[in-house]
Parts: sequence; C-alpha cells; structure tokens
Amino acid sequence: MEEKKMICIECPRGCELTVRTDGKSVDVSGNFCPRGKKYAQAEVVCPRRILTSTVRARYGMIPVRTDGEIKKSEIFRWMERIRAMRIDRDVKQGEVLLTDDDEGIRLIATASYRNEEGDNAAF
Repeated sequence: MEEKKMICIECPRGCELTVRTDGKSVDVSGNFCPRGKKYAQAEVVCPRRILTSTVRARYGMIPVRTDGEIKKSEIFRWMERIRAMRIDRDVKQGEVLLTDDDEGIRLIATASYRNEEGDNAAF
C-alpha cells in the first residue's frame, strides 16, 4: 500500500492529510471535514487544475483562464492550443475564446482587449 502526505487546500484550516492507496481503493485520514476527503481522493485518482495563461493579440496579450478544472495530464495539450492562438479582434471580459470538445471546458478572457495600437484599457 502506497502512502502519501498532503495539505488540504479546500478551506483555510489546511489539514495535513495522509492518503493510502493500493491502486483500487483510497483511504484518507487527517481531514477535519468531508471536503478534505473528497479533495485527497480526487488528487490521487485524477488531479485537476484551473489553467491561467495569456493569448497573443495583435497589440499585446489577453489574460485567459479555463472556466472549470481540466485534468492535470491535459495541461500541455491545452497550452499548445493556447500558444497557437492569435487574436485580431476586440474581446470582452468573459468571452469564450476556445471550447474543449471532450469535456466542455471553455477558455475565457479575464479582461477586455481592444484591437488597436496604444492603451488596451477595458471598454
């Protein structure tokens, strides 16, 4: 049985978790609440993350993030797609720039962008 220690990030309490797994089942101890157990199980079975990055635009960069958690193993695939993107138009904060067909996760702009030279302040 494999044992791993981790700190729960689901709440400010920061419980020190001990996770034991034999490849089939996951046993979690040290959690104060049920969220800690759920977090540890997900981290061991299929870790997921929100991805934040920037997309190239004609006159700068547009900050972006996924609107949900993606599998950690998919981060490099997402980054290849993001690096290949070039935006040549105005973009509003919250606008969807890319959708993943597999899980329906979307890449959204976290700030507005104006496609003109000079200041790209929100519009």
